[in-house]
Amino acid sequence: MELIVVVAIIGVLSALALPYFSDLQSGVSKEKNRRNAQQIVALSTAVSGLGIAHVLPDSLGGVEATARLLREGVTVIEGPASGEHIALAGLSDEEITGAADYLEIVYLPNKLSLRYNPGAVP
Repeated sequence: MELIVVVAIIGVLSALALPYFSDLQSGVSKEKNRRNAQQIVALSTAVSGLGIAHVLPDSLGGVEATARLLREGVTVIEGPASGEHIALAGLSDEEITGAADYLEIVYLPNKLSLRYNPGAVP
């Protein structure tokens, strides 16, 4: 009889703990997406600084297409870094999709740029 009571108590405690662990996992996932978005913007800023136009407008895939382009890499064709291949390795399509929730394209008169938006609600 005592064993049944112990098993029942363990069952109730684990049922109460499951939502906490689910929220914890969701928070970790959101933080990972934010960190990936920051890495994408950092590389995009560096590539822009080299004068390479690489941000794709929404009509051509927008944020996710730009992130995939950066994952595959761009090659610098002129200047001091000529011939260098710059790439953001290690992000899967799923990670890019998650990071895209925190990225936006800024349409400026002469160029497009990628911006991190930490306040975005996925």
